[in-house]
Amino acid sequence: MGKRSKTPKTRFEYKDAKSHKFWQIQSMGELINIRYGKVGTDGQLISKEAKSIDAAIAEVEKSIKSKLKAGYKKI
Repeated sequence: MGKRSKTPKTRFEYKDAKSHKFWQIQSMGELINIRYGKVGTDGQLISKEAKSIDAAIAEVEKSIKSKLKAGYKKI
């Protein structure tokens, strides 16, 4: 018990001379929801299922690190 089964919805934005886009991620149990697109739009939604809650949380954390490394800023 005590395991997180849901991660908070986390939103990031990236802006440069050519683009202004967002990326957000959240896990609920084994389900991972990722929404991305241009700021000001609803963007696109991708849902994928991990093998376990722990795997979903690890995937969320790995994806967040990757986006931060790519220059996205947490909003």
